[in-house]
Amino acid sequence: MRWKKAWGAVKVWGRRYLWAWAVPLAVAVVGLVLVLLLGPFTDWVAGPVVHDLGGKEEAAALNTVRKTVLQAVGGAAALSALVFTAINYRLNRRGQFTERYATAIGHLASDKLEERIGGIYALEHIMRESERDHATVVEVLSAFVRERAPTSGKEAGYACHNRGRWMHPPTGSPDPPGRAEHSERPSTDVQAALTVIGRRPRRPEANQVDLHGTDLQGAHLWGARLRNVNLENSHLEGVVLTGAHLENAFLERAHLKGAKLLFAHLQGAYLQGAHLENAELWNAHLERAHLEGAHFEHADLTDAHLKHAHLEGAFLAGAKGLDEDAGN
Repeated sequence: MRWKKAWGAVKVWGRRYLWAWAVPLAVAVVGLVLVLLLGPFTDWVAGPVVHDLGGKEEAAALNTVRKTVLQAVGGAAALSALVFTAINYRLNRRGQFTERYATAIGHLASDKLEERIGGIYALEHIMRESERDHATVVEVLSAFVRERAPTSGKEAGYACHNRGRWMHPPTGSPDPPGRAEHSERPSTDVQAALTVIGRRPRRPEANQVDLHGTDLQGAHLWGARLRNVNLENSHLEGVVLTGAHLENAFLERAHLKGAKLLFAHLQGAYLQGAHLENAELWNAHLERAHLEGAHFEHADLTDAHLKHAHLEGAFLAGAKGLDEDAGN
């Protein structure tokens, strides 16, 4: 026990008088290193050839070697300082991203609309500045949309009264009666999240954007980039997807009645059993799309591209502009 007390006293003394002994020790270490560099190390670098010169020539040659050694040491020290600064910068920047991310998530959980919108756009800034956080931000915003805009009723297994309460405290005020059930367009914060997802930076993505089972009726997604998105069983009535990129998207049993899909890119998309009644599909690209059992009653398919599309069992009664060779 005595040695533990003694060691504790030494540590206390060391912390108290740190500068008193650290500075002289550092000076002594630096001095020793310089002596070794300018003495034995210089002689070793110079080699026996210099020592064979003798006299003034030997001294001049050794001084030249010493200058070279000192320059090399100074360069190494400067490089080390640069590397250390770069590492500190990266660590500080990573810490700033983490802090900003935590703040943005906190805003998403707010019961105030303006704070939720601010959190959404803060996450967009993080996603654009940090490729490392790209996938995380997309997944968070997708989850936000799924929780705030689920399809109502038994179809998706959600209770209507829970819509729009994503991460809200249980003591929060309830949504106005009937608002969620009869909304003809997404709430402002959901639309903002969809806009951010639709214009995210073009980067390789390992994970699929998952928006299945959502109610996005009347959403505006003009030119949105939604390749490989999962929108199965979603309600997209009246949605504006003009010029949107939905290549290889999963839209099985999706409700797209009256949707505007003009010039949309749906190559290879999966639309089996989807409802596209009265949808506007002018110049839409549906090459190789899977349209088995899809409902196109009274849809406008003028100049639509249906080469190699799979139309087996599709309902095309009253469809406009459909070529006889469609699907061939």
